[in-house]
Amino acid sequence: MTWRVLSSPACLPDFRAVSAEKSPALLDELFAWVEDGPPRPSPCTVGGVDIYDVPLACGYTVSYFVEEADRYIAVIRLRRTTSS
Repeated sequence: MTWRVLSSPACLPDFRAVSAEKSPALLDELFAWVEDGPPRPSPCTVGGVDIYDVPLACGYTVSYFVEEADRYIAVIRLRRTTSS
C-alpha cells in the first residue's frame, strides 16, 4: 500500500531549519514510510487524535498523526534531538 507523507503548515519552519547536510537523510527516513506506513509506538491522545513521537536515526524526532482511511501521515512537529 502507498502512503503519503504530508507536512502541516505549522511544521514548515521546522523543515526550513534542517541543515542542507541533514535534509537528505531526514527525507529518506520519512519517505521510507511510504511503502508500509509509519511506526506507531505509544501514542499520546490529544483532542481525540493519536499523536506519535518517533526519534529518527538522522538526529531528529518527528511528531505526527496517521489517517488510516486516506493513508497519510501528517507531520506536525520536527525537532533536533542530537547535536550532530
